[in-house]
Amino acid sequence: MKALLVILTFGFFWLNEDWVPYFENKEIAVYYKTTHCEDIQNGVSFEYYLIQVRNKTNETLVVNFYLGSLNEKSEENKVAFVLNPLEVKSGSCNYQPIKLRLFRSENSKKAKGSMALFNLNTISAIEVN
Repeated sequence: MKALLVILTFGFFWLNEDWVPYFENKEIAVYYKTTHCEDIQNGVSFEYYLIQVRNKTNETLVVNFYLGSLNEKSEENKVAFVLNPLEVKSGSCNYQPIKLRLFRSENSKKAKGSMALFNLNTISAIEVN
């Protein structure tokens, strides 16, 4: 029994190892981490911030936020999705209908731009009945 507890505890910490807390209220918690996404066919790679959103309640929520700073607030940067009770949604390098990643930088020898800072704004969660 103790071995199982150790394995479960280790597994929990392993899953949360890279995620950095960004925002939390009584309903949701938002985390992010940096990752490299490679497009092998086109020979480029990009660095993204992946976003993870956790529903902390037993209720279904509609989560809304904008990617980027307040001055980047536009319909193009708006993210809205349903999060079921206790559900966790995480971004990845693969295409997803919910945009849970934010561009950080290009990783090519030609790229000489600066890195974008991680920023979300107007984060809200509304309970759906």
